[in-house]
Order: sequence, then structure tokens, then C-alpha cells
Amino acid sequence: MKTNLLIYVAMALVNFAATAAPLTESTYTEIIREVNTLSTAGNPAAAKLNDVLKALERVRTGPESRAELTAPDNTITRVGANTVFSFSDSGRTLNLEQGNLLFHAPKGIGGGTIKSGGASAAVLGTTLIVSATADGGFKVILLEGKGKVTLPNGKTVVLKAGQMVFVLPNGTELSKVMTINLERLVAGSLLIGGFNHPLPSQPLIDSAIAKQKGLIAAGGAADTGEAVGNGINTVDHGSYQTAGGPPLSKGQYSSIANSAIGGGSGGRNVSTLAFKP
Repeated sequence: MKTNLLIYVAMALVNFAATAAPLTESTYTEIIREVNTLSTAGNPAAAKLNDVLKALERVRTGPESRAELTAPDNTITRVGANTVFSFSDSGRTLNLEQGNLLFHAPKGIGGGTIKSGGASAAVLGTTLIVSATADGGFKVILLEGKGKVTLPNGKTVVLKAGQMVFVLPNGTELSKVMTINLERLVAGSLLIGGFNHPLPSQPLIDSAIAKQKGLIAAGGAADTGEAVGNGINTVDHGSYQTAGGPPLSKGQYSSIANSAIGGGSGGRNVSTLAFKP
């Protein structure tokens, strides 16, 4: 059920440009399987490489399908399977009707606003994944850098690379910030690794992964094996494993650390991390 939310997600980046160029069109730079462009009248046509998607036209992907679009300023939008989205006719706004997308705005270019299920997320100069949730909210996963999520009522959380938060459908609350096993997410997410070339920010994502792996190897965190997803208690099928939740007791931490560090199934499952008290 869609709700009338107005949620601002500000992803801060050093040297962010105060005035960004409009993001009203992008060119298809990769197409995998079933990808259609819907005209403003709703008529579908198979998308082709180098086609230009213009404002108010929609992208619709089928099962196991995805697409990458690149704007004139090199802003990249990657669209996952079973997703519908469009650009607005002014500003830098992406309308996510369903599904998942990855958004990357180069340093100094600026970000944009993502709307989903009646919610609006302003994102500035970083790399993140946004997923619409069935309850009318959405979630934000930060892949590199730092970010901040602020609700209209002033509630704010700060995100670091490898963290995720749910924007709840009532528009007045955020979930706990969860730290995901970033290496496992990257290994399993086709939005990141399912294209013929890496993201420009891949070195920054790799650096965040290395930092997290170092923390785990040093005994400062452990993989819980618990997943959180599409809503508060589930993760999108085949997409994300998350880590986080309240700090564990020393006994709980030791048990998880002994069984989980260096283990786990990897692949497409994403699990949360517990931090040493």
C-alpha cells in the first residue's frame, strides 16, 4: 500500500556541487535479457543499446533481467530484475515504482531524488542501492562513503559504507541501522557484479570491504548469519544479507565468532554483523 510520505535521504560527499545539472535522460549502455521502454502512453518497445530514455518514459525489466543507463554527466543508474522506474521531467528525480536500483553520481556532479511508494529520498554524490518494499516504504544500502537519512520530523541517522536502514511506511520512523556483510552483498548482487564493466566507484567499495574484513579478522565483529529484508523481517529474494541489531553479550559474541568468522555460505545470501562489546 502506497502512503504519502516525504522522506529526505541526504548522502553527503565532500566537494558536492551545490547546483547539479538536470537528470532527465540517460542512454542505455547495457541491456540484459528482457528490458522494455514504456512510452508516456504506456506502449512498450524493446530497449536497445544507445537508445535514450527520456523523462516520463519508463523502464520495465523482466525476470532475471537488468539494464544500465548512463547520463551525459556520467551519472549511472543500474536497474534490477522486475523493476519499473522513470526520470522526472525536471531536476534529478528517479521514480522507483517497484524493484531495485543502484545509483552512482560521480564526485562533484551531485546526486538526485529517488521517489518510491510515495516516499522521496534525496541522495547526494555517492553509490547506493535503493529497494522498494512491499509495505510502501523503502530501504537504502550505502556501498561507499558516508550518508545521512533525515525524516520530516527531524529524526536522523548517519550511514557509513556497508550500512542499511529501512524507511518505514508511516514516514515517522526509521529502522535500526544495520551493518551488512559487504563482501557477501557485493558477491551476490547483480546490480554490482552483473554487468560487463565495474562501477567507477568499485575501488572505494573494495576499500570498504577490506576495512570490514580487517575488523572481522581482528575479532572486532562476527557474521551473525541472520538476514533482514523486504520490510523489517525479510530481505529481497536473492539480494541482500544484513548484519546488525543490538550488541551481543560476550557469551553470544564468542559463540558466533567461533562459528561464523571465515565461514558462511557466501554467494547471494547476506547476513548481519555483530560487534564486540
